[in-house]
Amino acid sequence: MNSPQHYDPRMGDEDIPEESEQGHPPRPQKHVRIPTNVGRDASPDEASGEKGCSHQTKDSNKPPEPWSARLAKLLPFDLGWVPANFTWSKLKPVIRCATVCFVSAILMVIPQVYVPMGQGSFLLLISSFLDPPSDPFLAVLERELIFLTFVIIAWAWCCLGIFLAHLARSHIDYTPPISAVQAAQYVEAGPTIILAAFVFLGSAFFLYLKGRLGPGPYLIASIFGCICIDITMTTAALYPFPNYLIGQVIAIPLALHCGLCIFFSAVVFPCTITAQYTHTLFSVLCPLSDFLVQHRKVLQLDPSSDEFKATVKSIVGLLNSSEGGLGQAAANVRLLKQDVVFGRFSPTKIGEFQPIIRRLATRANGMDIFFTLIEPTREKFPMTPIPSRLATPRTGTPSSTRPQTPISPSTPIPGSPPNGLREDPEQTARRRRNLQKRALEHSHMHKSFTRKLHLRLREHHEEHQHHQVHFSLLNLAHALSPLARVSTTASGETAVGVFESQRYMAIEATRLTQPDEMDVTADFVRLLHESCDELLGTTQSTLIGVKAWFAEVRRGSFGGRAKIEKARAERLANLEAINQGLKESLQQFRKQKRHRVLDPYRSAFDHKHVRSLSGIHEAPPHRYLFHCYMYQYHLMRFASILTEVLDTIIKLEKENLKARMWLPKIPIRKMLEWSPWNPSEDMDKVDDEDPDIIQGIQPEWNEDLGATRRRDPDALPPTNAFQHLVHWLYENVTALGRGNALFALKAGLLTVILCIPSFLKGSAAFAYRERFVWGIFMGQLTLARFRGDTTFGLVARIISTFMGGLVGAAMWYISTGSGHGNPYGLAAVVCVCAPFFFFGRLYWPVPPMTNIIFFVTAALVLGFSWQNTHTTLPFRFMGWQLAWRRFVLVVAGVTAAFVFSFLPPSTTLRKYQRKTMSTTVSELGSVYCSIVSFANTREHQEVARGEIMQSLVAIRLKLKRSLVLRTNIVYEFSLRGRWPSHRYQKILDLQLQIAYLLSHLMSVVEHLEPAWSRAFLRRTRFLDADFQGDVLAVISMVSTALRTGNPLPQITPCPLLDRFMIHTHGLNVIRQEADDDYGLPRTMTIDTLENEQYLCFSVGVTIAFGIVLRLDKLMVATKELVGEQYHIHGIGVPELKSSNSPLGTRPSKDV
Repeated sequence: MNSPQHYDPRMGDEDIPEESEQGHPPRPQKHVRIPTNVGRDASPDEASGEKGCSHQTKDSNKPPEPWSARLAKLLPFDLGWVPANFTWSKLKPVIRCATVCFVSAILMVIPQVYVPMGQGSFLLLISSFLDPPSDPFLAVLERELIFLTFVIIAWAWCCLGIFLAHLARSHIDYTPPISAVQAAQYVEAGPTIILAAFVFLGSAFFLYLKGRLGPGPYLIASIFGCICIDITMTTAALYPFPNYLIGQVIAIPLALHCGLCIFFSAVVFPCTITAQYTHTLFSVLCPLSDFLVQHRKVLQLDPSSDEFKATVKSIVGLLNSSEGGLGQAAANVRLLKQDVVFGRFSPTKIGEFQPIIRRLATRANGMDIFFTLIEPTREKFPMTPIPSRLATPRTGTPSSTRPQTPISPSTPIPGSPPNGLREDPEQTARRRRNLQKRALEHSHMHKSFTRKLHLRLREHHEEHQHHQVHFSLLNLAHALSPLARVSTTASGETAVGVFESQRYMAIEATRLTQPDEMDVTADFVRLLHESCDELLGTTQSTLIGVKAWFAEVRRGSFGGRAKIEKARAERLANLEAINQGLKESLQQFRKQKRHRVLDPYRSAFDHKHVRSLSGIHEAPPHRYLFHCYMYQYHLMRFASILTEVLDTIIKLEKENLKARMWLPKIPIRKMLEWSPWNPSEDMDKVDDEDPDIIQGIQPEWNEDLGATRRRDPDALPPTNAFQHLVHWLYENVTALGRGNALFALKAGLLTVILCIPSFLKGSAAFAYRERFVWGIFMGQLTLARFRGDTTFGLVARIISTFMGGLVGAAMWYISTGSGHGNPYGLAAVVCVCAPFFFFGRLYWPVPPMTNIIFFVTAALVLGFSWQNTHTTLPFRFMGWQLAWRRFVLVVAGVTAAFVFSFLPPSTTLRKYQRKTMSTTVSELGSVYCSIVSFANTREHQEVARGEIMQSLVAIRLKLKRSLVLRTNIVYEFSLRGRWPSHRYQKILDLQLQIAYLLSHLMSVVEHLEPAWSRAFLRRTRFLDADFQGDVLAVISMVSTALRTGNPLPQITPCPLLDRFMIHTHGLNVIRQEADDDYGLPRTMTIDTLENEQYLCFSVGVTIAFGIVLRLDKLMVATKELVGEQYHIHGIGVPELKSSNSPLGTRPSKDV
């Protein structure tokens, strides 16, 4: 303790080891416990436990397992979804849909109804399963109006085709015998060609809308538009006159279905968009309550324990469950302005909660980031070891560039015993510990107190220390890694990211490690628990009150006046009480409680202690304080946002005392507007999605978020009217070569090919008699943009059709026995089965296609069997005979689509994943630039905050939906090799993390004052043109590599973290040598540490560190996917020379 060296946290640079004035090498720090009782006496409870963590004992006497749970384990499938959805709120839409189905069956068996509908009466039963009225009234009304409009448009298109085909017909007969029509005696080549052309164009149009508009109200409508064209055109070819009423057979039953859906959605348990929206917000808040309970628990545990890791994993799961409802809430907001409700609160006012709740969930994610910063749950950089030996470094061809050369048995690995002798396990473990000790002993040195000495010796010592640590770590990584002993030719891949891994190993050793790290972390977790536990408890109880209000917001509009007024007064008083309690707890936390984590640093700012230079107490590095501030900041913001929710609720309760009718406030012409960029209610359930579109980000935002715009490299902008016209024509023609248009043209061509048997005179009668049209639209609708989805459709439709046919045949035989159709028996069977069927139709957790085809097939077999017994169709099959023929036609149609999907243009889900991730990386780069611009223009804002936040939410939802689409990639079998799913998963996880960090960064810069904001940008180098150029280059390179699949350069601007940490500030806000301090203190004091602006500043620095770190990880993950190119010999290889240049460093920009 006689050394005059001591670290002063006010000066920063605590991570830079220095030499003494006498030139002696620095000596390692001694292990010093953090003083946690500064300024107060220790309590008996604290003295009894060093960690201060509570260890919970488990009760060995577990309750007996119920018989239902034991029975569920014996079943070959999971039925856990049944009790999870067996609630009254979820049974209401089941009853409504079952009622529509039952009424459809009744209408189908009444002669006065099914006779006018003709051969399409069975469509009533089918459409009730394909288009159930399970949504709120307004959503059902919108969907059914679009549904009916598309069917009428398809019918009108068919009438035009029939008229033009009639003009080309040579033989016209307005009274042909029906037997001759069914025998295809009037089929002619000219009219058939015209009809085929209309089939091609009509099918391509509706399928283009299906792909372009994506999931939403247009999806089912476009499907029935295709069905109407297929049935009408293939039937019209048989008639020797223009039979325009063929489409009536499809249009009338579907129009009746639309009327039933609209009527019963308004009568049977009607639901409004507002009610569904509040229920969605309630489901978002429910997991957050348990989330806070788990946070109180985890902060009492020892971070090194397994229970700590398990609790952190549980916390992450609860947060993911909460965020699952944000997409549905965003989709509901679109229709809130059109809602018609009777109640106290306007739908528009209720819609204002959605962005607030979204911010609440995002701040909860910020609390979880704390666990990714501390040991042992800290995220580390993926290390790529040098694949060949490092015993003889040289300036020539580096060993890392020849991974195909295996290590010979006679070549000793660094640190291994000589002569190739094998070691026993103890010797191996001892050698590894020595290597680790040797690598780390250079990284923990005493710091010089004198700034002048630090500035004079810093450069020389950094070079010497980095030389030794970096080379020893490379030896350590090589000795410990199994890849170092195995040739990479075994896997056929060379090592990537070697240069980045080398640099990060040096950073880990010199700046991010500490001998007593686990002990220090445990102490800070305990301090964090002591400071935050009270606020966590108050916040959790407040959240329960907010949940209760959302559960009751739509109640209390009907009943006795006195009773209603009393209930409202009690509710308002309770809300005001919990709001006041939370505000007081938050205020106390800001003024006193949060300062508890500063106790380990107080001794360093005691003037007597600093002047003594005795080194009795060593303050821990600044990163521990920054990590705690990260947690405290997001907890404060979580509680503050919760008070904002309560203030809004209380304001609504006071201003809206009487219930009234709320009508839409937007023009009717805008009610049916839809864009592929709008989020939809079903976007999480549909497999077909455009990889170039992120729902929730409007296209004009890409221009508003920055002053950049894409240019045409082949032509200047048009300057006159003629050039504008030609440019518009060029854009529309070239659009036919893009994804959705190519898919539509390909699907239209497949439809025409499948229609050929119905258009040829020799086979048209057979095709009509055997219902070939089922195979036509089944193949037409199975074909998808991506080959994996088509293959999945093949498997799912075949299995679902077979099983659904069995169920439908069983229902038919139960209803009719050995007769030819009993209307009472059919109605009774539908009445009994419909509730169970629709419970599965709405909540069965299987792929949507499997679910729909199963129930639609069952309804088709039942309905068509009834129709065949009561009409004069040539197709006279019922029950199993009908189900079997349906199965054969479906197999033929989906097989044709499967084969056709391999023909060019053919797109795979593998490419879709890359294009989606390329799009999201590009959008993340735009949002990143917008946030930096927002922070740099605080006085005169030029960037809209709401667009930034909504863009980040849309990106996260897009990435999470891509997980659903990945499930079909297994159907894209490839003989070239397996799909690297884990590599794609790594890239997706990193993008999600960056998106969340950007949300947190936006929150921080909003709360920073202008001077602190400029200091933050200065410290993080976010206004450094050289550094930002490297950051944007990394984002652009990653996006381009993912989209094109081209390899990345071996040497890139990464690692960015190396230059992000070029200056070590420590606790300081401004470096001592900085020219401008923006009016902020240069010398650190305890008052500055307690300043809330300093807390925001430190959180911003930590978030910036996380963003840069994950960009480096994203570069390496992308290299693992696409590979590397452009190798230069001798770059990044450590040299054992006595030169003054640090090893493996990047040359300066002016070299």
